[in-house]
Amino acid sequence: MLSLKDLSYLVSLNELRHFGKAAAACHVSQPTLSGQLKKLEHQLGVQLIERGSNRVILTHVGLEIAQRAKAMVLQAHEVEELARTSNTPLTGRLKLAVIPSLAPYLMAKTGARVGALLPELKIELHELETAELLRQLRNGDIDVGILVLPQAQAGLRSLSLWREQLWLGVGREHEWAHRTQVTRTQLLSDKMGAELILLQEGHCLADQAQQLCQLKSQSQAFRGASLETLRYMVSAGNGATLVPQLSMEAWISHGEDRIVYIPITEPKQAREIGFLARTGSAYWPCVEALHEVMTSVLPSVSTGTQTVPLVI
Repeated sequence: MLSLKDLSYLVSLNELRHFGKAAAACHVSQPTLSGQLKKLEHQLGVQLIERGSNRVILTHVGLEIAQRAKAMVLQAHEVEELARTSNTPLTGRLKLAVIPSLAPYLMAKTGARVGALLPELKIELHELETAELLRQLRNGDIDVGILVLPQAQAGLRSLSLWREQLWLGVGREHEWAHRTQVTRTQLLSDKMGAELILLQEGHCLADQAQQLCQLKSQSQAFRGASLETLRYMVSAGNGATLVPQLSMEAWISHGEDRIVYIPITEPKQAREIGFLARTGSAYWPCVEALHEVMTSVLPSVSTGTQTVPLVI
């Protein structure tokens, strides 16, 4: 009978490609890990690792087995977590990933309440862009994600948290600063397209701008790496940008008074924020508890907003 522990050693070695690091990750000595992998090769009757090289190289069959073993090890871990959480569902460590355009603002808004109402739940926070978040979620490297909800994903289950309105941010000296609203048609004008600065491609907010508003920055001179970078650019009078509501509220609360925020209408623009976890995950009680706590402190959603799923 194959040992899940031995398979986990192979999975770790495949991911880290270093015997010492894999041993440390598995909390065993390097000789123990090497010995168990040789035992696994003997049991299977195949060579899993090329030896004699300065770097770790898995054979073709070794790579195939490691990839399949990853799913087996993950399922075994979820069985253990299911048993543990059935008795104490809101305790222990939760590896939670949040997209960069949301993470600092959402956690600042909700973190204190989460800590007060779920004191035994230790959240290990990761900040990941959407594609990497989905990859790590499927691989079992994180437990739960909070992101702009994508279209239905096989093997993943979602729970909507909030619809976050998007605003147009311009400097106080901008010719549009006096406006009380702006339509999507006006945003599509050549003039605004030339001024609009967005995040770098790959950030979900840049994708959201294109999908919700059919916007695309015509300026090739600058693409921001973070919302904070765009904030400083706009506040200095350089262009305009889309600002999610939580970011706007955070900037205002920290005394940012050089940006005017204009609601986008006809229709209003919003992105649907939610939780994503594996379908059979044992962490759904944590997701539901976090959902209840976070929705209690998030702003109410105005009607008439348009939400469009982010295509991955």
